[in-house]
Amino acid sequence: MAAFALSNYDLRQLRTFLAVVEQGGVSAAAYRLGASLSTVSRDLSALERRIGIQLCRRGRSGFSLTPQGEDVHRAAIRLFSELQSFEQTIQSTRQTLGGGFNLGVIDNVVTNPEAGVVAALAEMHRVFPDMLINVSVHTDPMIDVQVRERRIDIGVTGQPEWLASLEYEPAFLERHCLYMSRHSPYLQATRAAFASPDSGQGAAVPYVSRDYRTDVFQEFEGRYALQVAGRGSTLELILAAVLAGVGCALLPLHFVRAAQVEDLVEIPTPHTPLQVQFYFVYRRDATNRRAILALLDCFGR
Repeated sequence: MAAFALSNYDLRQLRTFLAVVEQGGVSAAAYRLGASLSTVSRDLSALERRIGIQLCRRGRSGFSLTPQGEDVHRAAIRLFSELQSFEQTIQSTRQTLGGGFNLGVIDNVVTNPEAGVVAALAEMHRVFPDMLINVSVHTDPMIDVQVRERRIDIGVTGQPEWLASLEYEPAFLERHCLYMSRHSPYLQATRAAFASPDSGQGAAVPYVSRDYRTDVFQEFEGRYALQVAGRGSTLELILAAVLAGVGCALLPLHFVRAAQVEDLVEIPTPHTPLQVQFYFVYRRDATNRRAILALLDCFGR
């Protein structure tokens, strides 16, 4: 028996066959495909003659697959799945790692040595000197949305929304401690409140909150009697409020060390330092997946 080799006509007829099975009949498939009833019937009959197998039964009793037709149906599904995978691979391979690429991060991630952003960008530039990488800073809850809407290619977020169309990979941990100005009128009372075993039952502690709050932050805030005395959308604004004596705040260790502010003191607590997990986020169906994976490799994931 001669080997069976697929042609373009075979692929078209197989697609028609799949549509007939999915729609449960020739008439519904013709409507779904925007084709005439005779065209669909002709393709289906031609496919049966081509492979020498009766694929389905059509008549007054309705539409049904033969046992052989069920085998062909499963094989056709696998075939087109593999074709789609092949096309995506070719699309990715054909892309040159040049042009524009958008990385979105949140406030002060770039300066965090644990994040490795600077080192990764340097490695990308060394390996792919023609690639233009745009780095933008966003409020944390917007990172996922920006990636989903293809405004940025890959983001770094500490507050993942776990959107279904996105892929999340652990990136790095960021350590946070509680800080206050040494000149704050609330300093001694705040130290005493956090030092006491029943600190959660004492007087409310003035606290400067961040606009975005991770689960780790919320868990910490729920342990103590904190009174929100101010809010900030950036670390610089939160630091300014703390130095002004408004209250205490959770700040990343790397940010505090880089700021080198003498008037800032750490308030020890039983639950700090906090470990905040950050994630890389990108679309599952990203067309520039090759560039994304190259950047992730430069991060040393």
